[in-house]
Amino acid sequence: MTTADEIASIIIARRGPWTDAWTLQKLLYYVQAWHLAVTDEPLFDDRIKAWKDGPVVPAVWHSRHDQASRRAIAQSPRIELDDLSSNLIDVVLATYGQMSGDELRALTHVEEPWREARGDLPEDAPCREEIDRETMARFYRTSRMLGGRTASDLASVGIHLRTHRSSEPVDVDALLADLEEDDPGEDPWGGANLGGEHGEGQESEARRAYAGV
Repeated sequence: MTTADEIASIIIARRGPWTDAWTLQKLLYYVQAWHLAVTDEPLFDDRIKAWKDGPVVPAVWHSRHDQASRRAIAQSPRIELDDLSSNLIDVVLATYGQMSGDELRALTHVEEPWREARGDLPEDAPCREEIDRETMARFYRTSRMLGGRTASDLASVGIHLRTHRSSEPVDVDALLADLEEDDPGEDPWGGANLGGEHGEGQESEARRAYAGV
């Protein structure tokens, strides 16, 4: 199994070294959440905590919170993933990767997994509780954020990616246009490995994004 740090390497290589620390944390969270929803298995072992600024993988935060360390990720050795996981990362980046760190933070704050982990704590209170993986899987299994499809849709029909983008920014329109229903006679996932605080306005934007507006 890969580590969260290795998945962070892939995210930055595909999205770009300008990815800030908070955006990286939220994209790690959504990659893990959707992998759980689609496969019933985590993509990495590291646990995700319900910090006041949203979901965070503490080990990655402490080692990768500055610009120099995030650049180092993009220069890391080749990391091999199975086709399903690799293509799923691309689709998560196509869906969430154009949002700012503030927008992603606001979005996670209105979703069940982060809120459940924090219980009755105020939104600005420190918290080190783990976000439950079963809650993540259940919640995102019914969401239609990924190209308008649920996790069940993705598990049953798969994703074809006609082209692979490794270190370049993800073209959202082109990637979502490449989503096709599975041909039962072919591998449904194709292949794509790696080569090479916040205001009310942001929360409103995130709510609209979540609703598909």
